[in-house]
Amino acid sequence: MKHDREGCMYDLRQFLSDEDITNVLGFGNDQDDTLRARFEVGACDTRYFIEHALRLCKPGTTEQQLIDAWNKIHAGIPDETWQTIKDLRAQGYRTYLMSNTDEIHWQHTLSLYRQQIESVFDGVFLSFELGFIKPSETFFQYVANAIGDGQILFVDDMEENRTAAEKYVGWQTCASIEELKKILN
Repeated sequence: MKHDREGCMYDLRQFLSDEDITNVLGFGNDQDDTLRARFEVGACDTRYFIEHALRLCKPGTTEQQLIDAWNKIHAGIPDETWQTIKDLRAQGYRTYLMSNTDEIHWQHTLSLYRQQIESVFDGVFLSFELGFIKPSETFFQYVANAIGDGQILFVDDMEENRTAAEKYVGWQTCASIEELKKILN
């Protein structure tokens, strides 16, 4: 999924301070104690997240405005990505989705791509359901145990996630769908 971090932050700034966006919501702050970090590992539920975030917002901010701004981070999944995954499945490869995400973002993603997700992935591993995130060793060990042995090619745009996958479970990695297509051709 492409991300529009700047667009999301712009929308959030309409009703949140930069300090709250960084220190509470965790944009630009990878600390484990931010509200976003706790939400991504399921340590708090959607209701808690929304209520806590709304308390920080300017008076009159609605739940829907907060959710819409929060979901702005998702800029979509290009058709080329879906086609590449379909092509892999047609060649007999198993495909899995592994995402650091929260329940709000996941529901938004499903509202846009449920049919594609259900038709192209053999399994889905979500941080908020598992209780841990990439690049933790626990995340990769869990997924590796769930999908079993075999030659794995892990695609992720974050270098730290690729490094962890190589280190913890010995997966081959690449940084993009474009790079994946070059490897497979």
